[in-house]
Parts: sequence; C-alpha cells; structure tokens
Amino acid sequence: MKDFVIGVNNTVLYIALAVIWIAALVMLSQSFFAAVGTFVVGTLSWCIISGFWFVQSATYEELRKLNAKNN
Repeated sequence: MKDFVIGVNNTVLYIALAVIWIAALVMLSQSFFAAVGTFVVGTLSWCIISGFWFVQSATYEELRKLNAKNN
C-alpha cells in the first residue's frame, strides 16, 4: 500500500509541475516577466514541496540502507 501511495503522490507532484510550466507558457503571451516569475517561483516551490515529500515518505530503514551503500 505504501508503494501505491508514494507512486500516486509522485504522479500528482509531476502533474502539478506540468501545470505550473503550462501556466508560465500561457502567461508568456501576456507578460514575459510574469511568465518568468511564475516559472521560477512555481518551480522553486515545487522543489521545496517535493523535497519535503521525499523526506516524509522515506523511512529510517530506507535511509539507513542508502547510507550503508554509500559507505
């Protein structure tokens, strides 16, 4: 069940990123700076949210395995 939830949430995150980029493209016809602002702020916000999602979805055991592989 956890894999399903993580997969769905990852899909939702990437769809949200696509919507942000499409909104920036639509705004490009109105104002270049508004489009660039939407692109930059939207993408940065998406990165922050997806980073929190990664940390939230990762368990201590998964992080321990990752650290063991790197050492």
